[in-house]
Amino acid sequence: MPPPSYITDPLPPPQLSQVAAQGFASGALRFGTISFATHFLLNRYTPVYRGLTIQFKVFLQISAMILGGCIFAEKRVGEFNEGIRRQRRALDRSRRAWEEEREVREMVERRIAAEERAQKSSGGGGGDGGTDSVGGK
Repeated sequence: MPPPSYITDPLPPPQLSQVAAQGFASGALRFGTISFATHFLLNRYTPVYRGLTIQFKVFLQISAMILGGCIFAEKRVGEFNEGIRRQRRALDRSRRAWEEEREVREMVERRIAAEERAQKSSGGGGGDGGTDSVGGK
């Protein structure tokens, strides 16, 4: 893959930040919910977890939320980029198809024009046509 300086459009699309933020919020909410439920289960059943300080418990909760946010933000950005790639490939395929269609039409038009020129030159240029000899009888 070429370095980014050779890519035609190196800047990310403006909506990419919004997609990443939505992914982060979604992941933080999911992992935060799981972490919150885990906190209540661990607090109830394990004395080791109960013995931890509140600051460390908060750290564990926030760490889980940040991890989930990063995972889901990366996932959403990847999906967004893949969608953009698919869209560009579809546009390229469409553009190539239209170019081929245009080339075929031009070729047909040139062939028709050449046939018309050939008919004009053969019909108007010679006095030895079959109509003259038939009409002379």
